[in-house]
Amino acid sequence: MELRKVLVIYSDSKTREHKMTLKEVKRVLKKYKIGAVFIKKESEKKKLPRETDLVISVGGDGTFIDASHLIKDDTLIMGVNSDPSSSEGAHTNVTRKDFEKRIKQILDGDFSVEKWTRLEVTINSSKKKEYALNEVYVGASHIYNTSRYSLYVKGTWERQKSSGILISTGCGSTAWYASAGGRPFSKTAKEARFIVREPYCGHLVCGRKINGTVKMGEELKIKSEMRDGIVAIDSFKEYKLPKQKTVKIKVSENPIHVINF
Repeated sequence: MELRKVLVIYSDSKTREHKMTLKEVKRVLKKYKIGAVFIKKESEKKKLPRETDLVISVGGDGTFIDASHLIKDDTLIMGVNSDPSSSEGAHTNVTRKDFEKRIKQILDGDFSVEKWTRLEVTINSSKKKEYALNEVYVGASHIYNTSRYSLYVKGTWERQKSSGILISTGCGSTAWYASAGGRPFSKTAKEARFIVREPYCGHLVCGRKINGTVKMGEELKIKSEMRDGIVAIDSFKEYKLPKQKTVKIKVSENPIHVINF
């Protein structure tokens, strides 16, 4: 594979191992005469340059997720865990020690591509769509406040009170979703799964649809009954969801294309 232009998104970590990893990435790309643009994860002006062949994230899982939000098409992405001693690296499969080997494999075409499922999120019928790689949280902005909403799934509505809803992809199923009681599933599964956190059941409102699956082509909708409702995407972007506003969530037809070895 020809690599003419690469975008490197890197975290602002100060650890020695991270700095050494970033130095190695620069050295290898220069050695193989690969044009690269380096942008800090924390930069508010970062965007995907046109005709980018590969996005490389250098950091932890958060940096990988951040980088994924720049990709709306089939541009390839590879995750480099810059400091395995401080990052789980669930989304990364390369380190400083094998980075050059992996770049050579990419140039030789010796790799595969996994298509990790993402969620497509539309808030209040906006034309702008957001993508989530891990999960979407819908509920009160303060966790200690009761989340009040109506949930639409499988063709019917249900009023609920809870600590909010998590809608997860396979990528996110080993993280927050698992901590909330969900079971991990494949990153490439063309489905999402939701779980209602701490559902309330009283004589006026009693949630029954407290977990389930959203298949490709189906849509989950949540209509807010909260003054302080929010939609949080990958714990990265946050949008207000006040009373009577609705968020629609479905499995995206645009997965993220991840290089695998």
